[in-house]
Amino acid sequence: MEPAADVVWFDPLIGQGTAVARRITSLYPTIIKRSPPTWGAIFHASNTAPSFAALRAALRNQLGGVLSEQLRLADPDVVLSVHPLLNHVTAAVLRHDSRRRALMTVVTDLIDVHRGWTCRGADLIVVPTEPARQVALRWGVRPDRLRLLGLPIDVRFRPPLPGERAAARRRLGLDADRATVLVAGGAEGTGGLGDQLLALSLEPHPWQVIAVCGRNERLRRWLLGVRLQTPTVVLGFVEDMPDLMRAADLAVGKAGPGAIAEALATGVPLVLTSYLPGQERSNVRFVVDSGVGRYAPSPRRLLEAASELLGGDGSVRHTMALRAGELAHPRAALDIASACLGLAAATPK
Repeated sequence: MEPAADVVWFDPLIGQGTAVARRITSLYPTIIKRSPPTWGAIFHASNTAPSFAALRAALRNQLGGVLSEQLRLADPDVVLSVHPLLNHVTAAVLRHDSRRRALMTVVTDLIDVHRGWTCRGADLIVVPTEPARQVALRWGVRPDRLRLLGLPIDVRFRPPLPGERAAARRRLGLDADRATVLVAGGAEGTGGLGDQLLALSLEPHPWQVIAVCGRNERLRRWLLGVRLQTPTVVLGFVEDMPDLMRAADLAVGKAGPGAIAEALATGVPLVLTSYLPGQERSNVRFVVDSGVGRYAPSPRRLLEAASELLGGDGSVRHTMALRAGELAHPRAALDIASACLGLAAATPK
């Protein structure tokens, strides 16, 4: 971190906001887990100009006061927003502030950018992909206020050095020379992870599998009791995902933007098994059309994709890995931090 920088975290949607804002925001994890189509409907319904104008007014009513108070207490040079519901209300509050402060937005959706992200009052909007940049341009953001720097991820995600992939496999008790599949269901171990593991490991296959169950301890214990015929390491919540990714030839999971960016930065082809309706649907098309992965929404198709990408002479997988490297932004977090510091330096005190 820059020694002269003072970072103050503030979350008016969960931590310090009004009771109404906190209650509405807290429904998001429940909705996406129990009824993803409902979330897709909410996403698209709120993404029209009239509906978002109404939402923006409601958010300002709920959050304007707490944001103004936090600005007074923290007295920042730059306000950096990483949530689509906070950009416009923050811009409105800053317009009435007694001091000039810059507003910077870091878009954390990959392709389908909700209009909440594209606040024309922001001094700088960082986008993760060229399609996202084009959406922002169509919605009236000035080109000079847009920068394509990638999605911020842990800087430890990088391609393996010579010998590093084999060493990572040996540490896990796996064969150093056998093709390896990394299957993950996010921090909560969801997304049909159990069915995917059975497809890849129940019968004997020429690959080996690393299964990351996250906090889903029930699934982890169940898998440990299943007689899997393909060599499989079953893990719970991990802190070393960059090392696990470097051990893999193929990454399997849902179409979350972070997981995609991490695989690209490591140069690992993807097999996407599901997506959240709304902001993640286009992630699947992006991965497939960019030539860095496959979409396999069923165990049968997952098995077919793994057989294709891990079989033969490896040329398809190698081409995908090269393409992943071309699309990756492994230094995005550092570049975004640098842009923020530059904005702070350029803002009149």
